Amino acid sequence: MNRAAWLVPVMCLACFSTGCVTRRVLITSDPPGAVVYRNGQYLGPTPVEEPFTYYGKYRYRLVHEGYEPLDVVQDLEAPWYELPGPDFVSENLIPYTFREVKRLHYQLQPAIPPRPDAIRARAEGLRGEARSIQPPPDAPPPPQRRTAPAPPPITVPSVPIARSPGMP
Repeated sequence: MNRAAWLVPVMCLACFSTGCVTRRVLITSDPPGAVVYRNGQYLGPTPVEEPFTYYGKYRYRLVHEGYEPLDVVQDLEAPWYELPGPDFVSENLIPYTFREVKRLHYQLQPAIPPRPDAIRARAEGLRGEARSIQPPPDAPPPPQRRTAPAPPPITVPSVPIARSPGMP
C-alpha cells in the first residue's frame, strides 16, 4: 500500500474525532452572595461560574456588605492532560471532552467598625502633618484674594398713602 492510501483515513479520523477540553472555575463564599471581581472585571455574586482559557495566576476580589473585602491571588494549575506534550493528544486526538471545574471557596471575615477615638486620633495626626508641609522654594507665591466691593444699600422710596375722606 502506498503512503497516500493510509494517510487519507488517518487525516479523516484526526479531523472528525478531535478531543476537546472545557475549563471552568466555580467560586463560592461564606457568606454567599459576595460580589466577585476577576482581574478587576465584574463576574457576579457567589456562587458564580466562569469559563477560562489559560492556566496561571488570577486576582480575585470578593466584596460583601458587613464583611472585610478579600483580595486573593489564585494559581489555577494545569492537570496532567494539559501539560505540554499530552495536551496535543488530549485536545486533538482523543475523541472525548475533558471537563475541568476548579472549585474555589473563600471565607470572608466580618468587618470590625472603627472606634471613634481612633478616627479622631488619626485625623489629628493628619492635621499635624498638613500644618508642617511647606511650599517648595521655587513655587510662585499664592494668589492674593481680592474681595468684591460691598453692594450699595438698597433704599426703598416712600410712597404717600392716599387717604379716603372718612379715615383718620
